[in-house]
Order: sequence, then structure tokens, then C-alpha cells
Amino acid sequence: MQNRTFLTIFLFLQLVAFTANAKESFFEQRYRGWLWFDENARVEEETQELEQATKPTLAQMEQAKAENEEFAKELELLKHLAVRHPNNLEYIKLYKLKEKEMMDNAQLLGINWLMANFLNPDIVDELKNPQNIYGRDIRSDIQQVQDRATLSLLSAKVELFVFRQDGCTHCPVLEKHLLNFAKKHSFKVEAISPDHSKSEYFKTHTSPDLIEALGLTIMPTVIAVVNDTRQRFELARGAVSVVDMEEKALLLAKHLGIKAEEEQSAIKSIPMQLTNKDQGCTSCQE
Repeated sequence: MQNRTFLTIFLFLQLVAFTANAKESFFEQRYRGWLWFDENARVEEETQELEQATKPTLAQMEQAKAENEEFAKELELLKHLAVRHPNNLEYIKLYKLKEKEMMDNAQLLGINWLMANFLNPDIVDELKNPQNIYGRDIRSDIQQVQDRATLSLLSAKVELFVFRQDGCTHCPVLEKHLLNFAKKHSFKVEAISPDHSKSEYFKTHTSPDLIEALGLTIMPTVIAVVNDTRQRFELARGAVSVVDMEEKALLLAKHLGIKAEEEQSAIKSIPMQLTNKDQGCTSCQE
């Protein structure tokens, strides 16, 4: 009878303990490895002490530099010795052994380089500087969205003028690219000529005095004028591409302090290009 009573009490206590553990939140489940939260302050203090203790002195760094230079000098001299005496196997062996020492150290450095990155994830921010093709593609897509938004902001603050002249073989090519650029990013463009020649793509003004005052001698030239200011910047010269003008325009936006913010709505608007790229690629899914 006593054994049965003892067994009943034991089972009841086990049930109570199980119920208490079931009610714990994920964070409170200390047995799952979350104990490090309690020791976080102590670990940080120990890490700081260790960093102070292992921080190399200037004398140690100078000594390492001297040893590296001595090693490099010896390796170089052994190479010259082997090249100068190609029939001497012992000279060649000495050079190869020294070279092997260098390669072994380089391999060890590479392994520990990766380990240092692993143990210190803040050193290599793989969100800002992705190391794989998927991350780089996403970053590129986000950057393109931001660049388009920045150029859209810039287009509201500047006006473009293309200077052209009759008989200019580059002018029609540039103007066609400039038209595509302007349509893509909503820039306003007008043409100016010194000789009554007309652009096929833009409203054209004749103003030889303005061209002389600006000192323009090369056509075609695209000038960006900041609205309501005297500021002007050369955006293109010669038959440049749309990409060339986009790069120059982004530099202008940076110079003027114009930049679109990275908003989540803009990021969400990125098409699912990566998903489409993976379709049909069986090895990519592994």
C-alpha cells in the first residue's frame, strides 16, 4: 500500500514538472541553450580583456615585418640561384622547399582568415557585401531600383540642353540616345545650335551668342542646368550611350546631395528575376 502511494505521488510530481515546462516560452527554455544570455556580460568582459592581452605591440609588428622581408629576400635569392644553375638539383630543391613553406603558410592563413570571419560576423557584412551570386543579384536589383528613383528626383531639379551643329555626324546618334534616356527618367531636354540646324528629336533654339559665351567648341555636348541657379554641369560629350549618361547623372545627383531612400516598398517592387533564372536549372536547386 505504501509503495502504491509513493508511486502515485511520484507520477503526480512528474506531471506537474512536465506541465510547468510546457508553459515556458521559447526564451525561457534554458535547457535548449539560451543560458548564454545570462553570461553575456561576463563573456563580453572576458573578450575585451583577451583582446587587450593579445593586442600586438609596435615592436612585435616591426619584428614581423622584418621577418617577412627577410623571408622574401631569401626566397628571391634562392630563385636566382636555381635559375643561374639549372643543373644543380640541390639549389632547385632548396628553392622548392622555401616556396613550399610559403605556400603552406598561405594556405593556413586562408583557413584562419575564413575562421576569423566566421567568429566575427561583423567584419564581413554579407547583407551589404554578399559573397554569393544570389545575394549579389538581389543587391544589384535593389541598387537599380534606387538609381531609377534617384534619377527621377534629379529630373525634377535639372533641365538638359544638347548643343549641336550642322554637319555633325555624332549629333544624331547622341540625340537618339539622349531621347531614350530622357523618356526613361522623365528629363526635359531642348537643343541649341549656332547655325539654324534642327534636331530631329528635340525642340531647337538658335543661339550662337550663348554657345560663344559658354566657350563650347565641341559638339555634341549635353549640359545639365540646375533649376533656378547658375549651376551647370557637362553630362555628355560625343556619341555616348544611355548607360554612360545614367552614370554621369548619378554622379551629378550625388554631387547635389540627391538620393532616393531605400524603402521596403521599393525593394518589394523588384521582379522575381532570381526565381526565373533558377527555373530549368536542376543543379541550381541542389
